[in-house]
Amino acid sequence: MKPGIYHDISNADYHATSAINASFLKSWVLYSPFHAKYGKNDISKLVADLGTATHSMALQPELNLVEMSTEKTRATKAYKEHEARCVEEGKVLLTQKDFEMVQGLVNGVETDDGEIVGGLMGDPHCKKLLTEKDRVCEASIFVNDPRTGQLKKARPDIFSEKLGMMGDVKTCQDASPKKFGREIFMRGYHLQAAHYLLCAEEHGLKIKNWGFLAVQKTWPFLAHFHMLDDYVLDYSKQICRAAYEEMQRAEEAGIYDTRWPSFSKHELPEYLDN
Repeated sequence: MKPGIYHDISNADYHATSAINASFLKSWVLYSPFHAKYGKNDISKLVADLGTATHSMALQPELNLVEMSTEKTRATKAYKEHEARCVEEGKVLLTQKDFEMVQGLVNGVETDDGEIVGGLMGDPHCKKLLTEKDRVCEASIFVNDPRTGQLKKARPDIFSEKLGMMGDVKTCQDASPKKFGREIFMRGYHLQAAHYLLCAEEHGLKIKNWGFLAVQKTWPFLAHFHMLDDYVLDYSKQICRAAYEEMQRAEEAGIYDTRWPSFSKHELPEYLDN
């Protein structure tokens, strides 16, 4: 791919291109070059479909890329035939139960009192970014790293130059400041944010801030908008730049190690040393 921003590349075609992406970077930093180079991140088709459907319904509802099946399970012949047609059309098919859950994740649910609560659209900050007039969703950004010349890529869920904000939708078990705040650093989400922002800046986009649009996967699907402090973003960008340079050296040498010692010697742990 040539450097630039593309609006007509499917998610599958984007992932098929060869360039440094956020997942590779996170694995490189959090685990090792070996894990990044040779590891695989397999998730079930149902989990993948629910994630895709949530993103589609939240980011591009006008495209109607999510359909609901009248079948009660995904195992029937009718469901599989319907699903095959959806795949050809670039759509996601869900059972009624899963479809209604995704609707709740995005638009909230109705309580016994008739009040609509929860969902991404129920959080004012998430809603503001998701409905901003100049928002751009699912764009593919390709840039050459200014230091190493390596091709990098990013596919942010959404960004708005008017707001100077780029964001990523995350479904989670707990969207609270404490729990999700911990997840950000445990899962390397701060590195993803830094990588995306670096790609945006190097392309010339006027984006300075980052937000995670987190929504819980359990009823009533509470959502919360999480930002990263400027210091955190600066720190994370430094980690990314160092990783890019390490990737270049590894590629030149053809060596992707685990960072483990040649062997390990273990002492008796304290809880056994009575």
